[in-house]
Order: sequence, then C-alpha cells, then structure tokens
Amino acid sequence: MTGFLKPLRGWHVLVMVLVFFGVTIGVNATFITLALKTFPGEDVPHSYVQGLEFNETIARRQAQDELGWTARFNAVDGALLLEVLDAGAAPVSGLALTGEMVHPDTTQACPLVFAEDRPGVYRVALACETAGRWRVRALNEGDAPFEVEYELWLP
Repeated sequence: MTGFLKPLRGWHVLVMVLVFFGVTIGVNATFITLALKTFPGEDVPHSYVQGLEFNETIARRQAQDELGWTARFNAVDGALLLEVLDAGAAPVSGLALTGEMVHPDTTQACPLVFAEDRPGVYRVALACETAGRWRVRALNEGDAPFEVEYELWLP
C-alpha cells in the first residue's frame, strides 16, 4: 500500500515543520493582537508623564490628607452620589467635581461632571449603565486639593 507519506521523505518533514510553526506563529500573533486591542497595558494615559510629575502628585495627596476630608459613593436610581465630609463630619460644599468611570476589563470610560444636590452631596447621572465592576474617580477642579477613587459594583 502506498500513501502520501510512504516512504517518508525529507521534503515531507520540511512541510510538516513549516506548517506546524506557521500555525503556532499565526495563533500567537492573533492572540497578541486581540490582547493589545482590548487592553493596551496602561491604567492611565501618558503614564510616563505621570511618573515625571510624581512629586507634585505626592504633594497634592499630602495636602488632601491634611484637610482630613472623607468621601462615600453610592449608586441610587440611575445616579451616582458622592458625599464629602470634612474632619469634623460636616458637609463640604462648593466643590467643582469632575471625574470618570472606567470599566477595568474593557477600558470603557464615561466622563462625569458632578452637581451639588444638597450640602456636601454631589450627584451625577450614570453615563454608563453596564453592569459589573467600575472604577470611579472624582477630582476637585477648584482650589482645594481633593481626589478620590472608588470601586463600584453596578448590578
């Protein structure tokens, strides 16, 4: 009985090796491309510049710690609430809070602009209503150094 590989010759082995490595390299290239498209590897854009400005970041965080402010997030009725209290548990009013919600798995980001609902409580409509885990970041655009990051679970 004679077949394609009987007798096994050198060019048969060459073709088998080339096909094997061609499939392996093709699959690896596909997985690498898909991985980089879904998550580029950076948590924040311009991480190099952020590293250069690290001393300023430390100074802002120390100034924020000296204020003694605390913050709590809550998602209610399609809105995100942020309560800011000072060291004496009194509400902090007059902040100009902006921020974003980032889905860590898909890097989908939704900008947030908070409006003061009542003294010390800031409200924004949820721009992203996809269920799952979200990283919420709020930053005061005013003079007081205030920045908070929180992980939120949306059902």
